[in-house]
Formats: sequence, structure tokens, C-alpha cells
Amino acid sequence: MTETTTPPIPRWRLITFWVLLVVLLFLHLGERPQQLSFIVTAFGGFPAGEGATHEMHWFAQGVFAWSMVAAVAAQLRRPAAQVGAAWVYGAGTVLAFVMVLALADLPAEVIPIIAAAIVIAALAFVAHPSSWRAKFTSVTTPSRTLFALAAVAAVPSVVYAVGQLDIHLGSGPHDEHYAFGHWVVMAVYALLVPLFGAVAAWKVSGWRFPLWVAGIMAAALGVGSLGMTAVSQLTTTWSLLAIAWGAAFIAVGELEARQPGPHNQPAPTDRRPVSP
Repeated sequence: MTETTTPPIPRWRLITFWVLLVVLLFLHLGERPQQLSFIVTAFGGFPAGEGATHEMHWFAQGVFAWSMVAAVAAQLRRPAAQVGAAWVYGAGTVLAFVMVLALADLPAEVIPIIAAAIVIAALAFVAHPSSWRAKFTSVTTPSRTLFALAAVAAVPSVVYAVGQLDIHLGSGPHDEHYAFGHWVVMAVYALLVPLFGAVAAWKVSGWRFPLWVAGIMAAALGVGSLGMTAVSQLTTTWSLLAIAWGAAFIAVGELEARQPGPHNQPAPTDRRPVSP
């Protein structure tokens, strides 16, 4: 039987990938570090009349920013085995920024930064050292249970997202929430939960990363809604359901990850030699 060999990774591609990761970390940690603090400062961090109604939006931006930073950081070590993290950052950044760029009335000086982030995120996904086949191939048997949970989450997520977009389109430029794309961000946030859930359920290499991101994002939306009174918050019932779904999604995934059997062998690293 003839063995097939995997073509080597061009050195320029690896160098490009690492440079892009460094640039992405700089954009998050150097250019927009305040977004990372929103996950804490949103809770009572704004006096009444000075951003208090934005608390939920700031909090969601903080959770999203930390998720993206974690996705970049996860790819710093053995990136070829972290296809799940590549999907989280690539899909999350491109979807969020494209929708904000298309629908929000952003200041002129911000537009080039967001456009650059979209291009860099897309290039980082393309330059990722895993093969194109590995980017779309499951490494274990896909999980019907996780797919079912993602589908369950998709229904209220889409309803919530449509509601946020409807508010955005009906508010107009006089509303600062509209100008900064806050309603759009909340819509994207909701849509990313079932999207990342589906990536985890498909079980690409490194699928536990999107598993945790989907669960944490859902639970965080519920916790934030319970902890503050601001626009875009969920009702108490939906907050508790979001928290329960997030915990259940992670628990099911972790149980599956620990089940013995041929369907749960360690993910291949897709390691290939580097060409000169």
C-alpha cells in the first residue's frame, strides 16, 4: 500500500501567520485595551446619565474581546491543532466587524481600523498552518447532542438578534447606541453562540475551545442581564435559561471528551515539515 505524504508548509506562510498573530494581539492589547476592562467596569461603572444604559453593551463587548484574545493566544502553541480557535477568531471577528461596518454610523477615524482588522483576521485564517481539509474536517465523530443543543440555542438567539437589529434600524443616528453599533454588536454576540456551538459539535481539531467559548458567552449574557439594569438585557427567566444552557453545553462536551472509544482519539496535530 502506498503511503501519501502531506505537502510541507511553506516557511513564508508560517512567518506570515506569526506576524499576523502579533498584529492581532497588538490591536486588542495595545489599541483597544479598554474593551477588555468592560467585563468588570460595566457593573456599576457608569454614573446615571453617563453611559448607564450602555452597561450591557459594554459588558458584551468585554466578553467578546476576551474571547477573541483567548482565541489568538490559543494559537500561539501548536497552532495546527487549534483549528477551533482559528474558527472562533476568524468567524467571530469577520462577522462582527463586517456587520458593524455595514450598519453602524462609525466615526471616520475608526473605519480604517475595523477594515484592517477584518482583512488581518481573514488572512490569519487563510495562513493558519493547518491544511484546508483539516479546517473543515471533524477529528472525531460529530456530536448529535451538541448539535441539538446548538440548534435549541439558535432559535432564541436569532429572535434576540432580529430584535436588536430592528431597534438599531429604527433608532437612527441621533441615538449614540446606533452610532457606535451597539445594537449590532448585541445581535452578533447572540448569533455567535450557536455558531461556535455548531463548530464545537462538528469537532474540528481543538473543538473544546469553541465549546467553552459558546458556553461562556451564553452564560455571561445571562449573568450580565441579572447583574445590571440596562437596555438589551434578558428577562430573568431567559437569563437563567442562558446560564443553564451554557453550563449544560460545556458539561456535555466535556463528558464526551472523556468518553473512551475510537471516536474520541486525540486529535491529529496536522504537523507537516516546513519547506525552506
